Amino acid sequence: MKQYSEHFSKRSRLLRAPELGEGGGAGLRPLEPARLTDHLRQVLRVQNDFFPCFDWTFPPPLLNRHQPPADAEALFRHPPVEAGRYSLYLHIPFCKTLCSFCYYTVLPGRGIEQASRYVDYLIREMALYAPTLRGRLCESVYIGGGTPSHLDDGLLQRLFEALHAHFAIAGDAEISLEAAPGTLPPAKSALLRSLGVNRLSYGIQTLDADLLATMNRHYCVDEALVELDGALEHIGNVNVDTMYGFDDEPAEALIRTLRRFHELGIPSLSIYSLDTQRSRSGKSLSGPPRDAQYRDKIERFARAADLLNGLGYRPALQNVFTLPGKGSYRHQVRRWDNLPLVALGVSSQGYAPRTPYQNHGALKFWYQSLDAGRLPIATVDHLDAELELIREVASQLRFTRVDLAAIQRKYGVDLDFVFGDLIRSLTELGYLRRDGDSLSMTPAAAYYNNLIPMLFAPDAFKEKLLALPEEYLEEYPVPHVMTRVGCTQSAAIEVRLPGG
Repeated sequence: MKQYSEHFSKRSRLLRAPELGEGGGAGLRPLEPARLTDHLRQVLRVQNDFFPCFDWTFPPPLLNRHQPPADAEALFRHPPVEAGRYSLYLHIPFCKTLCSFCYYTVLPGRGIEQASRYVDYLIREMALYAPTLRGRLCESVYIGGGTPSHLDDGLLQRLFEALHAHFAIAGDAEISLEAAPGTLPPAKSALLRSLGVNRLSYGIQTLDADLLATMNRHYCVDEALVELDGALEHIGNVNVDTMYGFDDEPAEALIRTLRRFHELGIPSLSIYSLDTQRSRSGKSLSGPPRDAQYRDKIERFARAADLLNGLGYRPALQNVFTLPGKGSYRHQVRRWDNLPLVALGVSSQGYAPRTPYQNHGALKFWYQSLDAGRLPIATVDHLDAELELIREVASQLRFTRVDLAAIQRKYGVDLDFVFGDLIRSLTELGYLRRDGDSLSMTPAAAYYNNLIPMLFAPDAFKEKLLALPEEYLEEYPVPHVMTRVGCTQSAAIEVRLPGG
């Protein structure tokens, strides 16, 4: 009989996420190497209705939340796998308008009237981290949102002065800032360059004016191109966000947009599918959320990737393509190396060694914490050494590639020994590609690109998942697949950190 719980309504709608306890479940299916390939073929099912996704994390979110630490010293109590370096993320929640596809914490329109107070509190938050990070080097800064370029010149100057006052920023640090049309006149691009910004991400999404009208984006394409020209002149390393998957979108809209940006000399291009998975309205409660066009979305992305590769771009991440020597995205790539990430601002997400964490998502509570002299952290996850290792492995497989030799140097773990049968089966199915010591997903894995990396979860972690409510395991595809596949380890994981 199905186990109902207080986490679900009578219609099986999730009321609150269950927590992952210490107890195990009824036991995982044992590993059967000879039958694993056929078993994977039966168990894997399409999970995503967009490709690629905006957000993806391992371990799965909302399973193992704990109370925040007392201070930054407690947050950074574990030694990092890479000593002496970290990165910074700052969330700026102000936007001129609210895009119809946005799910981030933003304050559109007159919310900008709070900007001066918000920057004051960001500087307070910096001061709480600074003593703990003294002696370490910041190798990248990412200022996202929202629309950071919506801040006026004076606030931007204050923000950067505070960053340099509180943190030791490396001379070759990648310093990125997000911008949107209507907020980046050439004079502001020049100012940003003088402040040290050496990478700009411009969220224009499409050059199709009809599609823009469906997103609550009110700007003139020609004026946006003028802003981009100024950004290229002053900063050079410019990324442009593009998007596809809109209702009634012409089949070649994305291709035309990408070709036009290439002609303009844009050295970095991001490709996102319109994210409809977060809304479950009208979708089956018994199956994974997806829309009827998911196959078409995957095919559109594949054609776009082929185009960019043919034009000389190379993938920095699964969906970010750069011209070698001209564009970069070091900040995000290094995030998947388990590099510590300090999160500043409302709702921002960070990573201390073995401790993913997230700030309060409401300004009220974020302000209150800082008024009390506390880090404004809402929740943290505690990872053991195995989960920290697999966080890096799964994330790299999901977004880039896994360097097996580098993993063995960092953690003392031979993935070919620990997951040899899983790697063999996924390769037989055509979902993994081996190139020397590099392991990556193939285009055939697109239908399961959110799930395949999760199969590398430690068996002990999957045992804990089995103790979750049955409805949760059935309703949410990631835990469903991890538990139904069963054991995937060919040997035990024994993490051995250098000097440990």
